[in-house]
Amino acid sequence: MTTKKRVIEKLKGPLKELLAKELEAGNEIDTAESEWPRKRSNIWLKQRFHNDYKELYPSLKYRYLGDPRNWIEEYDDPENEEFIAVSASAKV
Repeated sequence: MTTKKRVIEKLKGPLKELLAKELEAGNEIDTAESEWPRKRSNIWLKQRFHNDYKELYPSLKYRYLGDPRNWIEEYDDPENEEFIAVSASAKV
């Protein structure tokens, strides 16, 4: 099993649902890693988020960074040590 698959399978709770919604909307996973910046799961998407999930998942912390070297925006789940971000090279 690839690292990407292992990281995705470890997702739980709201970020698992958010990722499913993004993939259904046509987004793709660019990179998936464990241990940085969160200990459990870290996923970077190829496109900007297709929806605003702040109201749907109030337990997640949304942040816009706009950093062309790292990532553009993220939804962070500190309780579960997971996050999903939009890659700096994302298609707008």
